[in-house]
Amino acid sequence: MKNMNDKTKKWLTVTGCLAACAVLVVLIGAQFKTEKPVDAPLPNPSSPVSDVTVTPPAAEKEKDVVVTPPEIPASSQPTDNGAVSSGTNQTIQADPVKPEYTEEQLKDATKKPTGDKVTPQDKPVDHDKVEQPKDTTPSTTKPSGSNSIPGFDNVPNLGENHGEYVDGDGDINKQVGTMD
Repeated sequence: MKNMNDKTKKWLTVTGCLAACAVLVVLIGAQFKTEKPVDAPLPNPSSPVSDVTVTPPAAEKEKDVVVTPPEIPASSQPTDNGAVSSGTNQTIQADPVKPEYTEEQLKDATKKPTGDKVTPQDKPVDHDKVEQPKDTTPSTTKPSGSNSIPGFDNVPNLGENHGEYVDGDGDINKQVGTMD
């Protein structure tokens, strides 16, 4: 080993490790292989067939079993709600029916079409006759600066706006300028 240089030692080590890895891959792969099922040997067709006869015991007689249907209370029986449970077009409940009201029911202002009495909350409000509040005094606050825009009176006027021309190729993700 004295006359081998470092490069040769390195390649021998790498080759040995690769060989060990290849052996491990083959061994691990063999663990995942499924064994083919072995069929049980068939019996010899020329073997003699024996007759088997079963005699029922005569001592036991079958007892008659009587089943009584359970009684269902009348309150829990389902009511007919128009549902269809047979065929391909099944429904859970019947189609809704729009109620029809007579002209007399629709024009009676003291009752709703369903027969309920009309309460003061149900009566419509005429929006043209609603009284406006009389106490609408404008605010008498004066802007403190030269701006007269409400809410912006504390923004000082620093003169005209100014802009810069920035060289760029239109890439919006590119940083422009310096951030101090």
